[in-house]
Amino acid sequence: MRAFMIFVDFADQPAGNDTTAGLYDFFFPNASTWYETSSFGKLSIDATADTSQFHRMPHSTSDYAWNRGITYEQHEAYIQDALASYVDATGEDPAPVDVLYVVATRNAPNITYSPTFMGNVTTRDGAFVAKKAVTVGYDAYTKWGFKLINHETGHVMCLADLYPASGAVGLYVGGFTIMGNINAAYPEYFAWDKWRLGWLEDAQIECLVYEKESTTLHTIYPIETSGEEIKSVVLKRNETQALVLEVRSNGGLDDKGAEPGVVVYTVDTAVETLQGPIRVLHNGTLAWEAN
Repeated sequence: MRAFMIFVDFADQPAGNDTTAGLYDFFFPNASTWYETSSFGKLSIDATADTSQFHRMPHSTSDYAWNRGITYEQHEAYIQDALASYVDATGEDPAPVDVLYVVATRNAPNITYSPTFMGNVTTRDGAFVAKKAVTVGYDAYTKWGFKLINHETGHVMCLADLYPASGAVGLYVGGFTIMGNINAAYPEYFAWDKWRLGWLEDAQIECLVYEKESTTLHTIYPIETSGEEIKSVVLKRNETQALVLEVRSNGGLDDKGAEPGVVVYTVDTAVETLQGPIRVLHNGTLAWEAN
């Protein structure tokens, strides 16, 4: 994946003693190494950056009203302001990439969080820059660290947010997957998502159609380990719903996890992001039943 990173600051919250090189090193190469490990070598981020300076945004942080729920238009305007400042300083448009990272100085707490822009990224003159953009804010430095890139770039690859719009972060998926909690004990993407991304081959997924009163036996191997073994069992319920089983160990990227075991979860492709399109069946929850 090709990425380009630019750095911005603001008249009311300037970079001060912050450095562009320090911010680049805050995220890379760790974010790319994370992907190389999780994808079994099938994905890395080739991230270049303009570390020549912080590009001054034309408005103050308060003018951008950077709160959760910013509109598509507000988000696009912020990105285009950053690009305009970059073009003014360099005299050229950035080369086209897959994802643009617009990184605010760590001294700008008013840029509170780090959403992904899901539209094509262009300059105001219409020059194509990137397929998607991530606007990195203060929460990267105070809460999430480099793995914010791995969560937000998940959206670039069309993965959903698996935490709820409101309420407890772990409501739907508990301590599993970076798409549910960036600091999850088991941050690896679910087998379902690795399959969709092409990191797991079809031959590594055993697919079944539900039949009442039937029994099958399966051997599946931990999702964190490389190899050609079976990694998941998928039981189809209907055209949008499935039950999925995978094994989590406490190794690899899941080294903060506790005991290894089988994780069982439901997938519903008709459910939107933030509404629980994937839900882990915890101990004590009602069993998923296919009709």
